[in-house]
Amino acid sequence: MKIIIVGCGKVGEELAAVLSSEGNDITIIDKDEALVELLCNRYDIMGTVGNGASYNVLLEAG
Repeated sequence: MKIIIVGCGKVGEELAAVLSSEGNDITIIDKDEALVELLCNRYDIMGTVGNGASYNVLLEAG
């Protein structure tokens, strides 16, 4: 299943960890580029930097 998580705080990171371990296709969106890169490397997920309420950012994330 393809899942987009907006926000990489404590809840967003935990969701990404659990859902990616179940074999889902996860994309995260956050304004903090360093945090997006860290989580992408840690959990083997895709990431997009930007505002999750922006239509263009959501299109970029898929």
